Amino acid sequence: MKRNEIIQYLIDKYNYKTYLEIGVGGGKNFNIIKCEAKDGVDPNGNGNFIMKSDLFFKMTKSNKKWDIIFIDGLHIMDQVDRDIENSLDHLGEGGTIVMHDCNPKTHKHQQVPRIQKAWNGTVWKSFVKLRCIRSDLFMCVVDTDHGCGIIRFGRQKTYTESLKRCLKYNYFKINKKELLNLISIGEFKRLK
Repeated sequence: MKRNEIIQYLIDKYNYKTYLEIGVGGGKNFNIIKCEAKDGVDPNGNGNFIMKSDLFFKMTKSNKKWDIIFIDGLHIMDQVDRDIENSLDHLGEGGTIVMHDCNPKTHKHQQVPRIQKAWNGTVWKSFVKLRCIRSDLFMCVVDTDHGCGIIRFGRQKTYTESLKRCLKYNYFKINKKELLNLISIGEFKRLK
């Protein structure tokens, strides 16, 4: 399964009606998603909101909600942190956030500044932070397509190692299964 298949699976399974994509890029993913109402945010001219996500959320009314939100914008931890928090504020009841690039294969895949074409950035750090501090969320990463993170309101046992240690790539590399709550495609399809 690729990211678009995971998103579409969730839309179909839960009968989601509203979709938001942060970081539309060239539109490849956005254009194939089938959902009743779609919004896309990208500062580079794609999507129906041509602006940075921070400005988009600042302009969005607090009561505006989406059923499913896909985060694939700027892959730098500080920006991803803001995109997640803003998305949580605008996530409808029973909704899901999907994040791309949560499972970098090598140190180079997550190195900032970017040094190669295949790049995940430090998205994984934003995901791991929430796994360590937010017991009011359910989180996992589907082990496919560079790691597709799933976030919903719910419950989870927080990861107990120090956050500082968890955000070191060498520790992450050894402990990624637990840190990300890494699951297979089959396990993803069995989630309620």
